[in-house]
Amino acid sequence: MEEPESEGDDAVVVYKNSYASLANDLPSSSLYDMKRSISQFSQLFRPNNTARMQYGVDTSFKSRLQQYFIENQKSSLRIRMFNVFIKLLSCVFYCVRVLHDDRVYPVPFPYTNNTENDAEVTKYEYLIWVDLDYYTWLAQTIVASISIAETIVVFYLSYSGSVLRLLNNIHFLLELLTSFPFLFTIFFPSYRNLYVPNDLNRSSFINHSALFRQFLLLFSVLLCLLFTGMCSIEHLQRARAKRIDLFTSFYFVMVTFSTVGYGDWYPDYWMSQLCVVILICVALGLIPKQLDEVRMTWTERQKSGSDFGGWGNEENGHVVVTITSLEVAFIRDFLEEFYAHPENQRVQVVLLSPAELDTPMRMLLRIPLWNNRVHYVRGSALRDEDLERAKVLNAKACFILSARNQNKKVVTDEHTILRSWAVKDFAPSVKQYVQVFRPETKMHIEHAEILICEDEFKYALLANNCICPGISTFITLLMHTSRGEEGQKSTEPWHKVYGFHSGNEIYNIKVAESKFFGDFIGKSFSYASFHAHKSYGIGLIAVSPENGSTGVKLNPGLTHTIQADDILYYMGLTNEESLYDFRKDIQQQQRRANVASTIANIGNIAIDVPGTNETRDLSRKKKKRAILQKEKAADEMNLIEVGQPVNSSRRPSIAMVTERHIESSSDSEGEEHCEKCHGVCIQKKLQRTYPQVRTYIGTSNIVCHMMKEKRSMCCLQLNVPCTHKKYTTAFEYRWRNRPIILAADKTSSGMYNLITPLRAYYRPVHDLHPIILLLEMEEEDAVGSTFLDAMAYFPDIFWIKGSISNLDNLLRAGVSLAEHVVVVKETAVIAEEHFADCNTIITVQKIHRMFPKLRVVTELSHATNMRFVQFNPNNAYSLAQSRFEKKERKRGSHMPFMFRLPFAQGGVFSANMLDRLLYQAIIKPYVVSLIRLLLGIDQSGGGGYLTSFVITDEDMWIKNYGRLYQKLCSSVADIPIGIFRTKRMDTKTVSLDLQEQCLNSERDELLRNKDMYEHVKNRMRLLGIRESSTLLEGSESKGTISFVIINPSPDLVLEIGDIVYVIRSPLRKDATSKRVNPRRGLRRSKNVRETMDGNPSAPLPTIVIDNEDLP
Repeated sequence: MEEPESEGDDAVVVYKNSYASLANDLPSSSLYDMKRSISQFSQLFRPNNTARMQYGVDTSFKSRLQQYFIENQKSSLRIRMFNVFIKLLSCVFYCVRVLHDDRVYPVPFPYTNNTENDAEVTKYEYLIWVDLDYYTWLAQTIVASISIAETIVVFYLSYSGSVLRLLNNIHFLLELLTSFPFLFTIFFPSYRNLYVPNDLNRSSFINHSALFRQFLLLFSVLLCLLFTGMCSIEHLQRARAKRIDLFTSFYFVMVTFSTVGYGDWYPDYWMSQLCVVILICVALGLIPKQLDEVRMTWTERQKSGSDFGGWGNEENGHVVVTITSLEVAFIRDFLEEFYAHPENQRVQVVLLSPAELDTPMRMLLRIPLWNNRVHYVRGSALRDEDLERAKVLNAKACFILSARNQNKKVVTDEHTILRSWAVKDFAPSVKQYVQVFRPETKMHIEHAEILICEDEFKYALLANNCICPGISTFITLLMHTSRGEEGQKSTEPWHKVYGFHSGNEIYNIKVAESKFFGDFIGKSFSYASFHAHKSYGIGLIAVSPENGSTGVKLNPGLTHTIQADDILYYMGLTNEESLYDFRKDIQQQQRRANVASTIANIGNIAIDVPGTNETRDLSRKKKKRAILQKEKAADEMNLIEVGQPVNSSRRPSIAMVTERHIESSSDSEGEEHCEKCHGVCIQKKLQRTYPQVRTYIGTSNIVCHMMKEKRSMCCLQLNVPCTHKKYTTAFEYRWRNRPIILAADKTSSGMYNLITPLRAYYRPVHDLHPIILLLEMEEEDAVGSTFLDAMAYFPDIFWIKGSISNLDNLLRAGVSLAEHVVVVKETAVIAEEHFADCNTIITVQKIHRMFPKLRVVTELSHATNMRFVQFNPNNAYSLAQSRFEKKERKRGSHMPFMFRLPFAQGGVFSANMLDRLLYQAIIKPYVVSLIRLLLGIDQSGGGGYLTSFVITDEDMWIKNYGRLYQKLCSSVADIPIGIFRTKRMDTKTVSLDLQEQCLNSERDELLRNKDMYEHVKNRMRLLGIRESSTLLEGSESKGTISFVIINPSPDLVLEIGDIVYVIRSPLRKDATSKRVNPRRGLRRSKNVRETMDGNPSAPLPTIVIDNEDLP
């Protein structure tokens, strides 16, 4: 029976515990015997004072040597480097010995006067004995003693078992052959002149990558062969009269191995010739093998990536991008946006991913633009070894991204959480920029510097598109890095205007350091915004008071006074820091803006057609009116620019922007009489408060219009009657406003962010649109109770179950009455990543074909798929845009699809555009907060909000955008930021040929869709729904082009139908509906009180304006 291994005192405890457990089962007579046996047996486990085993760890002298020589990385590295030094030193001493060898031992070489006879003489004793002085022998002996001692120790520690196994090791035998003879000559001095060969053993002395070790091994093999061949040929030729030196021997070996073979020197007898043959055979056996291993290692390295060294770039640093799968388009978008900023030009990017590089991705990284700046490391963010390989600890930032072609986004977010935690655990001080899909994930990644939730931004953009048409395009272009050069090569005017203004971006600057705003210290925010736009063409939109310590506020209006330590946020074509020559560069920008405005203003002047008396009379009136307008304009410009009283018979219709507090939209006013509600006014049922139930943790505190009493769950389902209602279709409800339909395949917590902007407290109560959720769910599936519980507190929200592509379901949901239809897809089962949007695209196409005038808004996963939205192969203008897109892509545009009509009009956007927010955050961390405020995801106390209004015929007296800016700032302290313009497809916007082709295609489209329209009408009649001609065939009007103009110049002429984006001044929660009206700042006030710029406290006399005298 074998004795158990010693485990010290712990083993005794185990046995005693075993004894205690069996004590009750043993007879009392055997207890004493068992105690004595255990006591005797435990003596075997008592360790002595020299060696002790604890928990299986060997603490003997050999184990300590193993830890020092082999296991410890630092000490073993020093030992290996010392070993290499010893080997090189022995080679140096060998060469020194050869240089001083004159072949005089044992006797001088017997030369004769006959050269031919000397060439045939071979003295083999010179191969055994060499010339060796005492000091060279002593040095070689010391080196050999150290070398063999170290070798014996290392091999003793490395090998276990019989010592005879060392005799089978070639490296150990070579070491004995080259070192032991020197030790032998210490005791036998007569053999000190005995020839001892030298060998440069291969040693791996650097713990580096596999590829580096293979290259080092190949280099070692070549070096060993060259050195061995050089020494061997030189020594063998000592036996001949034709002796050579070391350099000639090295030259011969190099010429031989390179297969050149000049023939100017060659070995002249059999031993040296045999040595050359052996060297060639060894080289043919070793070098191809090593080259093949290098090739294989190189191939594997290309697939798995290498370790990031980071040498020579410590000053600029690097960022790490962790992503689960590598997509070419995804990585290209990141690199283009990241390196678009000059601050990042010298920063290295490390891609850390477990995915293997495919051919397209490998070709992308070989582009010279990225080749030296982008590095790929294959590994997982959950492994510390891979994080160390990517040098995450020294990184400036770590981007944690997720691929978009994921079906189970919840699982993907769980992986993102673990990756973020792993990076935080490994490098706590590294800033994290994280992208997730679901908002409920945010609570686990609160430590991130910047966190982008796709569902939050996506649904908020979709909601704001229903309030401010085209705002998704506006936001996308605003957060996209551009120089405004897109579309400038086009022949179409709207391309030039749209592309030029897309170069506007958001910047920030401290007031004390700014030339833009330094003169406005002590002025109101509205005053600074208007005059900055007027003087420099920039749009001031937000402020962060007290050096950013109190958060960002959108347009605080007259309630905020500019201070020197404030941080201001503005829109502009470039930031102030990039203006080298301030005045010259500003003038150049203004000239470019004026050119774009001139192009946009072409065709706005009406042309009189003579032929009738009525036309001639109208012409005379217009001329007379024009003269009066010039007089008034001159008077007004004097007042606006100079700020002094004007002696004129007419007074300006727009008040000057002053520093005095004006009647703002926050002031109280009596409730207006409700004439829109049928029965009890909806306002009496609502209250402005925070939502009582939220769909996920981490929801921003947003004040909304909420029901005072929770609605019954049965009332939420649109098409199912209950005790409280009997309606089954949207038409029967007879809502005061047209509904908004959200068509989705299932509910998600992110839908909460679509509802809150549409029900925010600053929306006019009587303008709230009903929201209908059309859910494409299976019959056995049910809507979550938590989601319904949250929806029950919001007014006019319903849901209906049914297929999105089914016409009857769309009609029951009220598509024929709808203001907007929003189509989203939460899941997608795909075989290829770019087919993820196919279901959404086809659904939108069906709705668009059946209801061509209906405004459909959707979101796609891939930006390249936007070309298929509302695709019409027979539309000549769409095909022309396709050709222009290809030209823009060749010119290097990062957003060539921006001129596609569905995107330009705000009908579609891509969620991956939101990633640009994350990529910019390392340079502009404030952009995320600003976009969240603009979209209504967050609300800030004392800040404004985004809304819009339409320019009507009654507003044309304002004339241009600069006067509109002044009117809004002076009356209600609102700030316009852009325009959504719709133009007809005529000769002023497109070429004559395209115009005719578009008209023909529209007629053909009506004929092709006639049967479809009849089918829709029949279904509407069968369901008892009134026909709506506005959404079906429509009229014979020409087609239109819609696009956004970001931060227009002051002289841009307004057009009827322009939708103006406005950031309104702060609004009190108890403000009346009249105050909430976004058009309130446009009304013509009969009493305009002006003040002087130099003396705000001295008001001018009240100006009484007659509306009939106004232009």
